[in-house]
Amino acid sequence: FVFFRTPAGTLIGASHGKYFSHSDVDYSANNPLTNPPPVAEFQRYTPINCTDPTIQSAGAWLLASFFSWDAIPKLDASQVLNGEEYWLSTAAIVSQMGLRVNLVLLVDQQPILGGIDANTESTLESIRRTNTGMMITLGVVVVVALLCALIISWLVTISMSRLALGMDMLALLKLKEGRDTSLLGSRSQFTEVAKCELSFVALERGLKAFVKFVPRDVVRMMLNGEMSSTNAMARCKVSILFMDIAGFSTLCEQIAVERLNLLTQDYLQAMCKIIVESGGTLDKFIGDCIMALWNAPRPMKDHEQAAVGAALDM
Repeated sequence: FVFFRTPAGTLIGASHGKYFSHSDVDYSANNPLTNPPPVAEFQRYTPINCTDPTIQSAGAWLLASFFSWDAIPKLDASQVLNGEEYWLSTAAIVSQMGLRVNLVLLVDQQPILGGIDANTESTLESIRRTNTGMMITLGVVVVVALLCALIISWLVTISMSRLALGMDMLALLKLKEGRDTSLLGSRSQFTEVAKCELSFVALERGLKAFVKFVPRDVVRMMLNGEMSSTNAMARCKVSILFMDIAGFSTLCEQIAVERLNLLTQDYLQAMCKIIVESGGTLDKFIGDCIMALWNAPRPMKDHEQAAVGAALDM
C-alpha cells in the first residue's frame, strides 16, 4: 500500500490494488493522481483506523517500531501480520517540494511458498531425478569425448610414427626408386601432420636427385655429420679405378640410340653394384667411363685388395 499527500493535502491509501476510504467506499476505478477521491472521504484516513486489517496491522507495527512515519528507514523483512507471514519492504522518497512519500509493499508468502512446503518431498524427488539424469548424460558425454580423444591421439601417433620411421630411413639413404614413390605411403588426414609429410616428400625427392650426382657414401656421411660440405682437402692414399667399354665410339655408330641407352644403363648399374659391394665409392661417370676409388672418403682396410677384387669381378 502507498500513503502520500497530494499538493492539495489529499491523503490516499492503496491496498491490494483498490482504494479505500474511511466510509469503505471503493474508488478502484479512479486514478488517484488525475481523479482523486473527495477530500472529505480521506481527511481522517490513517493506517490505524483503516478498515483493511492487513494495512492496519502493518501500520501499527511500523509505528510501534519506529514511533514516527518520518523515522521509517528502508526495510526488507519477513513479518507476521494477522497470523500470516508477509514480506514487508519500505522506502521513503522526498520530492523536490519537500514532500515525503512512504512506500510500503506487502507480499503474502503463502501463495508462493505454500505450494513448495506442501510438495517438498515430491519437489526434492523431482530434483534428484533431474540431477541423476544430468549426471548420466554428463557421464556419457565425458566417455564419448575421451573415446574420441583416444582415437584421434592414436591416429596422430600412427602418422607421426610413420613420419619418424621415414626420417630414419632417409638418414640411411634407403630411398625408394621412382619420383612419385615415397617411404611414407599413405598420407595423414590431419592438416598439421599432412604439412609435415609434404615437407618430408620434398626432402626425399631432393635427396633422390642429389645421390644421382654425388656418391651415396658422401651424402650419407654429410647427413650423419661425418663430413662437412665446405671446401676442404686432406692428403691420403687411395686406390683408383678407371673403366670404360672397349670400342664404345664404334658401337655408338652402329646401333640405335634407344638400344644404346638401355645397354649403357644396364652396364653402369651392374658395375656400380660391384663397386658399392666391395666398399668403394663411385666418383663420377665420364661418358661410358667409370671412376671409382677406395679408402676415401671413408677409411678402409686393405683397400688395394678390394679395388683389384672389384676389377676382377667386373
